[in-house]
Amino acid sequence: MATRSSRSTTKKRKPSSTRAKSAKSAKKSSAATAVPTIPPGQRVWLLELPWGGLGGGMPAGVTYYKSLTAHAYVGTALPSALEPYASKPYSYLRWREHELNGSTGPGATAAPMTLRPEQRADVAAIATAAERGFRQVHLANDVGTGKTLVAVAAAKAIATMRGARTILVTVDRPARITIPSWRRTIAALGDDDLRWIIMSSDSLSKLMARNGRPRLKVDVAVIDEAHQFRHDSKRTSYMRRLTRMDGPHENAPFVLTITATPGHHPGEWNYMSSLYAQVHGDPPAQWADFGRALADRGVPLEPSYGKWTWSAEAKESLQTQQAAISDVRDILLRHEPPLMLTRSAPWGPPPFDVDLVELTPDQWRAYELEWGDFQREMQLARTGSNVARGLAALVRLRQKASMIRVEHTVAAAKAELGRGYQVLIATEMVSTAAHPVAEMLEADGIPVARIYGSNPEAEAERMRFQRGEAPVVVFNTPTAINLQAGEQFADGSFATDTPRRGFFHQARYSGLLAEQTMGRAHRNHQVCSWSLLAAAGTIEERAGTVMLSRLIASATSTDADASTFSEVARVFGIDWIPAARLAEGLD
Repeated sequence: MATRSSRSTTKKRKPSSTRAKSAKSAKKSSAATAVPTIPPGQRVWLLELPWGGLGGGMPAGVTYYKSLTAHAYVGTALPSALEPYASKPYSYLRWREHELNGSTGPGATAAPMTLRPEQRADVAAIATAAERGFRQVHLANDVGTGKTLVAVAAAKAIATMRGARTILVTVDRPARITIPSWRRTIAALGDDDLRWIIMSSDSLSKLMARNGRPRLKVDVAVIDEAHQFRHDSKRTSYMRRLTRMDGPHENAPFVLTITATPGHHPGEWNYMSSLYAQVHGDPPAQWADFGRALADRGVPLEPSYGKWTWSAEAKESLQTQQAAISDVRDILLRHEPPLMLTRSAPWGPPPFDVDLVELTPDQWRAYELEWGDFQREMQLARTGSNVARGLAALVRLRQKASMIRVEHTVAAAKAELGRGYQVLIATEMVSTAAHPVAEMLEADGIPVARIYGSNPEAEAERMRFQRGEAPVVVFNTPTAINLQAGEQFADGSFATDTPRRGFFHQARYSGLLAEQTMGRAHRNHQVCSWSLLAAAGTIEERAGTVMLSRLIASATSTDADASTFSEVARVFGIDWIPAARLAEGLD
């Protein structure tokens, strides 16, 4: 009996290893699919909590859900201690929160804003193109002319026209400044109870399912600073899938791309490839390799290091480049209805010149030593055809030259403060430029707003400058932030009306980025003069002169960058380095 009983018991029990595996599998499955349970009369709040929770632990009632990659709180009201961590209006997290609750909550609030007549005309032109069945319009108005206002108003008009619900807005870095800026504009014009989602282009992967397909259906897409999608990359791939760029024209969402600086040459306008296909009556796939499609139609482009660039003949002729740009641009610009809008700023381009700095004897000696080291290192790199070593030598020279001039930039800033300006100092490098300039100013008792590196307080720093609490801002963000005088804030208040004055501590050899940088304060009828600071008699002076001449050229053609890099290469004696690699090293 005992034996039978023992056998029977043994039969019913599973091995301990199997039980452990089953329990582990069940737990893993539950964790992967679990979503908050919402009792009647309650709702869920998704939270952006710091890693590790608050005060070293998880707040009461808060649970982390792996399937949502977010913390959540369920209840009738969100505790006040958790309010700072609630999802933001128009964020993807808020969108998912609405999905879980089955209803939408309130949007953002801001003081109302109105469009100027020319902005209303642009909105009407965009809406007309959408009404006639075109899948895209490109908004290329000058920096500072209010493209964000135009885009929000146009997106609302098209959503109403098409009975659409979901509007995706992609923005450039720094997201902690660009996202709040778009949120304020949407609130100021009214969100019309539409489903807005504002995301950094770096976060678009969150909208993609594991099978590579979008998690949501986008009805209207606003692609800000569209030039960031001019090269093949993961985020470009995500953008193309979300906007169904390779799909049939009639099934695509309406896309509004925005940038005043579309690229260095037409081959980089591939974020408009489907629109060009539609204009030519072709399927989108035929234009997916945009550079190839243009080259086949006679545009002087050729492949180089996996990218399209000007042909050898075009590189020698600025006139040839500008003619090609005009031909490609005018296909959209002269179309009826127009599919590209280009409105010049009525307040004109920013005044710009090169201010030469005289080095002290000690500084001059330090520069000569660095210049000698650079030439020796470059000769070694050239002999061995070591491009990486050559680029590293170039970066080191620029870093050392930048460090030598820190006190001169600080002196120039202090002089302009004394004349009643608020000062912008644009840098490219952080440890050898932005940081030492900011530290020296603060050592002299001058508050400095810092918008560089990965500063999580970037928007707070921007507001310190805009409200005049810090009369100087040091930044290396060329796009998507507003530093102009008189900016209107969400609460209806305004930035100081103190005139702005800008300095480049380091040259931006990309005309595209230089224009964008100057547009941070030279915008919306506010004029900001800019100067490039360079050491007299050094390689910086000669390179700075190239920057000045090419900025003049870029007033009519955004292709100036390629020519700039080639000329700078000759100035530094590094024209043996491939242009594509050189561009990466200089900017």
